[in-house]
Amino acid sequence: MIRLRVCASSLAVMTTIALAPAAHAQTQGSDGAAANAGVGEIVVTAQKRAESVQNVPISIAAFEGATLEKANVVTVLDLGQVATNFQTVRSSNTGSTRIGIRGVGSLANTLIEPSVAVFVDGVYVPRSGSILGTFLDVGSVEVLRGPQGTLFGRNASVGALSISSALPRNEFSGEVTGEIGSFDRYKLSGFVNVPLTDNVSARFAGMGQWYQGPWKNRLDGKRYGGSDDMSFRGTVKGDFGNLEWIVRGDYTRLDGDGVSNFDFDPRSVSPARLAFIQAAFNGGPDTNLNDREMNQFVNSGLIDENWGVSSTASLRVGGSTFKLINSYRRWTNDQLDGDIVFFPVSLLSRRSLFDSKSQNHELQFISPEKAWLGGRFDMVAGLYYFDEDFALGEDLNLGSQFCSLLVAAGAARTACSAYYTATGGNRAAVQKVFQNVRSIAAYGQGNLYLTDRLTLTLGGRWTNDRKSGNYDQVSSPFTQTIRAPEALTFPGIDQSRFTYRLSLNYKPASDILLFVNHSTGYKSAGYNSGPGSPSLSTFDPAGDLVSTRRLFQQETVKNYEAGIKAKWLDRKLTTNITFYRMDIAGFQDRAFDGVSFIVRNAGSLRQQGFELDLAMAPTRNFSVSASMAYLDSKFTSYLNAANLPGLGGTQDLTGKPNTFSPKWSGNVTVDWRGDIGSSGMSWAANANLSFVSDQYNGTVLDTNPQTLADGYALLGARLTLNGRDDRWSLSIFARNLTDTHYQPLSVYQPLGAALGLNNTIFPGSTANRIQASEPRTFGAAATVRF
Repeated sequence: MIRLRVCASSLAVMTTIALAPAAHAQTQGSDGAAANAGVGEIVVTAQKRAESVQNVPISIAAFEGATLEKANVVTVLDLGQVATNFQTVRSSNTGSTRIGIRGVGSLANTLIEPSVAVFVDGVYVPRSGSILGTFLDVGSVEVLRGPQGTLFGRNASVGALSISSALPRNEFSGEVTGEIGSFDRYKLSGFVNVPLTDNVSARFAGMGQWYQGPWKNRLDGKRYGGSDDMSFRGTVKGDFGNLEWIVRGDYTRLDGDGVSNFDFDPRSVSPARLAFIQAAFNGGPDTNLNDREMNQFVNSGLIDENWGVSSTASLRVGGSTFKLINSYRRWTNDQLDGDIVFFPVSLLSRRSLFDSKSQNHELQFISPEKAWLGGRFDMVAGLYYFDEDFALGEDLNLGSQFCSLLVAAGAARTACSAYYTATGGNRAAVQKVFQNVRSIAAYGQGNLYLTDRLTLTLGGRWTNDRKSGNYDQVSSPFTQTIRAPEALTFPGIDQSRFTYRLSLNYKPASDILLFVNHSTGYKSAGYNSGPGSPSLSTFDPAGDLVSTRRLFQQETVKNYEAGIKAKWLDRKLTTNITFYRMDIAGFQDRAFDGVSFIVRNAGSLRQQGFELDLAMAPTRNFSVSASMAYLDSKFTSYLNAANLPGLGGTQDLTGKPNTFSPKWSGNVTVDWRGDIGSSGMSWAANANLSFVSDQYNGTVLDTNPQTLADGYALLGARLTLNGRDDRWSLSIFARNLTDTHYQPLSVYQPLGAALGLNNTIFPGSTANRIQASEPRTFGAAATVRF
């Protein structure tokens, strides 16, 4: 458990600095839109136009690609180590990656809309599981905290993640990097800029990685968790006077076993039940939560492919800009995930299939800054169209020992064995789900400059969502207790919603911005894609639908913020702090009903706290940045929450926190560099410490004390030697340098009730699985630039 006395003291000091008198900054010059002076300040596009991050009245964590490289952030799963109040986690299935901001997120292996909208080069990506390989040749990353429902759409209800790739330069240049790391990891990456004409240039980037994986399986002696990955992107940019046109194409393929190690928590069952498991199931699963071993039957494989094309054309007319964005994306994920019981015997495997085809079309209008009403008004506006066909599939396959170990002796076991002999146990339960989403929207946001220092921002977005689809589940007699047969055409959904933003911004000095915001967001109604037993839908004798629990209602968010962004001490010190409250009504909770997961509206949730970002550069060669977030999570009403395992019925979680909502989180980064005599060479050192306090990390929202994970801190470091003119560099780096063991995710033991594992510690307890944390890793890299 992290002790927070030091954190609280640091917070008091930082808050005092943040609220320091404005006189410290009175003499500083104003920020230009493209200014990059001052540590930690970069240009962002959070309001659809390029602006200094210090001039945008939104809580933002923004990073350049070079910053992410120094911090060893290589995938979206690492981003939380530098972006406070941002968490990502993946389950045993890569398609179920969860992205959360301010403690709210959605697992992606359902039809539920994401709470955090993801954009890659301005294009909305509807499924968060599809971006695990997108950190190739990154130019910048922006984490926008709080609802972004006006400019980014309906599915930015608690925030947005915007990833921008590097653009071509009109010169012949490039770099190639080779890496080697722990657990037989090898990586080759690079890019090249090619001028095609005087005003057209291209950039080609690629990456290949070969990784054996860190987990050793005692049962078969093999290593797991590895993958052979490749990723490519091509970008062409043309400048034709008033017209800029950027065309991109990308392709990513992940080819591995897809295994994530979930160890059995021996504390979650009684000694007698643990002894029973070990005696009945080939010694039982691995129970050491702090090693790199597993002990289970594995039958797995993963092929994940993601590709897309996009076009962004910007036409400048009379100082205004018209921007047209068109795109098409395709993501397929085929994962054999077995044995999903995680025991050292062959019981049950699962093949999961995801297929998303989406297209985005957006027309934006961006006026010149302060160009209208005598320099008192500017605006952005747009029209948006989105369409996605999304198919999910699941095949459950009986293992060779399913019948003998999980079916009672007698006629039932004899019938099960005969069924297995005839079919091999394959496709004992088959699920097919399809959904089409069509969304159209119109939005606008304007800045009214009441005085030279006071600005009123008003924005609104009208959105219409239409959804349709179908559900089909076929199940054998031996799997109907967990997968009931069901066939249903979803009742159509046609919903419209208006979301808005109000902001009042005041600049008492050129380097200080005070702001208050009120913004709203929403996620549309939808369908449960999970199986139910009994069926979630009921039909009359004529076969007509009588009722269905497959439909859940929309979720709405109201957000209130007050913040300060400031620079002083000759722009060497930057402090941004935002206080916020998010009230979420109709919270869409993915709950466990005993045998399966279903989405339902939970009631009301309040997430409130503050985010503090501090950066200091006392000299040209030394800088320190720090972030800290406090989060108070509480259900203001949740009367019908899922009960603890085996108890049945519901429980009242009013006053309890949401999952993945730590009270404290943050990070500290130190950058130090220097020259090596007069050789023209230089060195650079970077260290990053991130921390998260205690939090519930289960996939079920029931506040089971067995899923309350201790807080932890992770330390990473990188040391680099640069050649003359930065033509080459050599780096050594480490992740989780202290080899800290922590618990990213907890899941209930599959088939826990059938295995007699419920209520063996206290009423409502059950066997628990803990996802193994990433072990300490080392690496070395060599880069050549030309």
